[in-house]
Amino acid sequence: MPTTEERLASLEARVDAMSDLRTAITDLRGDVNRQFVELRGDMNERFADTNRQLSDLRADMSRESGDLRADMSREGSDLRGEMSRQSNELRGDMNRQITELREDMNRRFVAIDDKADRHFTWLVGTQVALLLAVVGALVGAYYR
Repeated sequence: MPTTEERLASLEARVDAMSDLRTAITDLRGDVNRQFVELRGDMNERFADTNRQLSDLRADMSRESGDLRADMSREGSDLRGEMSRQSNELRGDMNRQITELREDMNRRFVAIDDKADRHFTWLVGTQVALLLAVVGALVGAYYR
């Protein structure tokens, strides 16, 4: 049977190990928070770029629309038909680009959601494992 000093030394070693685990969990929490902040910054930058591109597209559309109206009034009915066809093509391209943008954003949100779920699962798993280790250590210390 170990002496009281040996048992005390053993318990101190376990407490030191738990302190190291607590430090590791704190570091992990900081890393996860930092990654979320970086992800949020990246998303904000991409949204800003998308908004800028849409604003540019709106300005281009407004400018082109004014030019088309002036040309159509000068050229007559034949030119009106041609401009209508080009306008429909442009609308189709815009709809396709917007659809692609939506699909890309949905895919990215799904990826971000999956990553957040995975990180949350790992975080909860480590917390549960730590809780079980602490309870096991306490039960083991109590029945020793």
